[in-house]
Amino acid sequence: MYKKFLQLTKNLTVSLEKGLNFLTTQENNPLYFHGALPLYTFWFLIFSGIMLWMYYIPTLDRAWTSVNYITSLPVLLKDASGHLLLKNGNAVVVAVSPETGIPYGAVVRGIHRWGAAAMMITTVLHMLRVYFTDRHRAWRWLPWVSGVLLLIFVLFVGVTGYLLVWDARAYALTVWTQKWLEAVPLIGASLSTFFIGGEAIRDFTLTRFFFFHIGGATFIFWLIWMHFIRLHEPVVTPSRAVNFLTLGFILVAAGVYPAVNVTQELIARYPVLAVDQNYIASDAPAQIGYLVQTIRYDAWYLFPYYLIEKVGVNWAWFILGGATLLLFVAPFYPKDRRDNIAEVIDAKCTGCTFCSLDCPFEAITMQERAPGSKFKLIAVVQAARCSECGVCVGACPFQAIELPQNLSKSIDADVLALLKSGA
Repeated sequence: MYKKFLQLTKNLTVSLEKGLNFLTTQENNPLYFHGALPLYTFWFLIFSGIMLWMYYIPTLDRAWTSVNYITSLPVLLKDASGHLLLKNGNAVVVAVSPETGIPYGAVVRGIHRWGAAAMMITTVLHMLRVYFTDRHRAWRWLPWVSGVLLLIFVLFVGVTGYLLVWDARAYALTVWTQKWLEAVPLIGASLSTFFIGGEAIRDFTLTRFFFFHIGGATFIFWLIWMHFIRLHEPVVTPSRAVNFLTLGFILVAAGVYPAVNVTQELIARYPVLAVDQNYIASDAPAQIGYLVQTIRYDAWYLFPYYLIEKVGVNWAWFILGGATLLLFVAPFYPKDRRDNIAEVIDAKCTGCTFCSLDCPFEAITMQERAPGSKFKLIAVVQAARCSECGVCVGACPFQAIELPQNLSKSIDADVLALLKSGA
């Protein structure tokens, strides 16, 4: 039943891709670059993140101010304890002029925000395509498992990015994360303490979040290498047209919907933002001990917190943990019968390495023969990696490697018979 489901999803996915070819042509079909698009969008995050890094100050009293300085938004004055300075009940504004900010800073922050959304969307799209076409099981388990880890770390790095803004939403997310970690049996309290860097939130907390963000992004590069390690000549760059199309979407989104913290002063300057009136408290600077009631959720990164709010910490752990476990075990069920693994004919193998170079999954390695042998190397098949695809059979010029259930001689005979029949 499960295999029939995978066959159905495979047929539907392939039909969708073929249908899209009429609109985009085969060379520029974005679905054919589903694996390259997440890496491409990741570069937007790297370069825009470096620009934001130049001005960001990871302290409780300067984080919100530095972020909003970048986007030319109102900068508010705080006292030594991190609380807003008020005058006649209103916050003391020390800078509201666009000239005090960074030119196009809001756009750069928008590129970082929408680039992050694009990376998560393309990553999920890539995972769904791989799953629906049944390209995640058996010998492909390593790319799938490393891909699940990539998804987890992309989510983690994205969440820490929201914490770095240190607005009221970030403080609420921090408190909820502590409660979520504290629910872990035995080590929950230690995890919570490690998360904020002590018993209470302080400047080192923001420094720690900053390390999580940068360190997590760096670790993603290693996971990407693990993801590609068994793939021969993986596609890592989309076509030029797809590149420009993706760039255009991100730039348009960053220009039309810049990533900003909504304030009353900002709405006064830009009345179109009045629709976000309910999020002023959420976007205001964080105040320790004050939890806002209404926050803006990002569907791609903050859904765990929405789940915590709706079903509670324990159920959120159960749902998210169960879903993650299912993703990890997906490539190991159901097991296929594997009775057609490539076999090397020792007497014919010359050690030319053609089969090893052409194998899509690096299932063939070249090893030294015993001293005194006619040829120096011999091909050895790693059974766990063999996909039974037959590429090695076509690559070998000496007929020294075969698929036991599909011998090349019988295939040649079938091809000749079809040609003679005019098929």
